[in-house]
Amino acid sequence: MPGSIANIGPGFDCMAMAVDLWLEVEAEVADRPAWDYEGEGAEYLFAHENPFSRISMKGRVKSEIPLGVGLGSSAAARLAASALNSPWDVKSHVIDAGADEGHLDNVAASAAGGIRIVTEQFDERLPNPGWGLAVFVAHAPVPTEKARSVLPDSVPLDSAVYTAARTALLVRAITAKRPTLLDQALRDRIHQPHRLHLYPWTQDVMDAAERAGAYGAAICGAGPSVFAFCATSQAARIAKAMAAAAPHHGRPMVTRVTDKGMFRTL
Repeated sequence: MPGSIANIGPGFDCMAMAVDLWLEVEAEVADRPAWDYEGEGAEYLFAHENPFSRISMKGRVKSEIPLGVGLGSSAAARLAASALNSPWDVKSHVIDAGADEGHLDNVAASAAGGIRIVTEQFDERLPNPGWGLAVFVAHAPVPTEKARSVLPDSVPLDSAVYTAARTALLVRAITAKRPTLLDQALRDRIHQPHRLHLYPWTQDVMDAAERAGAYGAAICGAGPSVFAFCATSQAARIAKAMAAAAPHHGRPMVTRVTDKGMFRTL
């Protein structure tokens, strides 16, 4: 299963993209759960209950997805666990994992790959524009529940219009491969401004990305990691500039949007 980045700026709870960071599972039936964990978050998964620890199988879970920092680790794990329980019903995996996750965006992207526009009624893929992704991977997680708890129950009409316009602009930027639109298209007034006090250094990271030549930057999901769309040839340099803006809070990473999803074949 690939990792994923939800919201993509203004697309709160309705847009996500699969990224080229993978969670791989090898398993066989057993009398009780017996799992080995490798890679990102392995020590945490050994010590805590997780979606695999409830499945009577034995096997290995290997992850490249940083844990709990907005890169879709929980969605990938829940999707993989659902697939182990009923390996041939892909639609049910998305529904089950989405119910556990509380929303469908990360799960849909991890299941089917690509950039998705998703609600309970539809799931549509946008074309992959082929841009690079520079990522600032936060060291310390912020629980999604905490990040959601600071959001207002309602927003002013002008904020709703502002965000709706930029969501439409983001879709235009992606479908037309027009990166010059992203500076405006990744902004919103629904979730990012309300969450910045939880990790105020992310604004410095986003500003550094844009100064370094990124097309635009935004928070990964509920945070606290940050992604920036950029030219693929510039992604490593921009990621380093992002990390230099908040050196005690995270590390640089380069990835890309992947069109592959569950089992790398969809």
